[in-house]
Amino acid sequence: MTPSSATATTPHAALQDQLQQWRDAFDRSFDEPRGLDVWGDAWRVLGIRIAGEPFALLLDELSGLLPAQTAAPYPADLPALKGLVGHRGQVMPLYDLRALLGKGNSSGTRWWAFLRCAPLALGLEDFDGQWRVGPSDRLQHREAQDETGHWTLRCNGELRPLIALEPLIERLTASLAARRDAEPVASPLA
Repeated sequence: MTPSSATATTPHAALQDQLQQWRDAFDRSFDEPRGLDVWGDAWRVLGIRIAGEPFALLLDELSGLLPAQTAAPYPADLPALKGLVGHRGQVMPLYDLRALLGKGNSSGTRWWAFLRCAPLALGLEDFDGQWRVGPSDRLQHREAQDETGHWTLRCNGELRPLIALEPLIERLTASLAARRDAEPVASPLA
């Protein structure tokens, strides 16, 4: 047995191979045209974990996913704002998704998800797969008002609430605007 074949069978190497397959599949999903309905009525979702609990994001709402690095600090009194990050030549704020959902601050961010609907990134604790979810695996809650929220998805045998990103960002934007409007304006003569 050669040294390279011995390392290929270790659990670490198997895990690295699985992670690389997920990365490649995720990257390929952005190369495919969004307008074509190549999977019928299936939704493409990313499985994530928040405080150890399973959740899902729609891949069509994301423009990228990268391993977390150190964010540039930014002075702000918003606990959810973790700093500034760059993606595809653009600087944008990084928010802790766990904090935005009201589940406390994340103990560690391992991934950054970049959004299509707004120039910002969300810090994710973990992701554990991507799936195509057909109509039979989508459960809409009775109190749902529209298709942008209130869905639970069955992914790989596990139920995952779908996080509706656009309404979340709308609430964040409204909150930031209200904070800005409530701050006293400094007098230029002072």
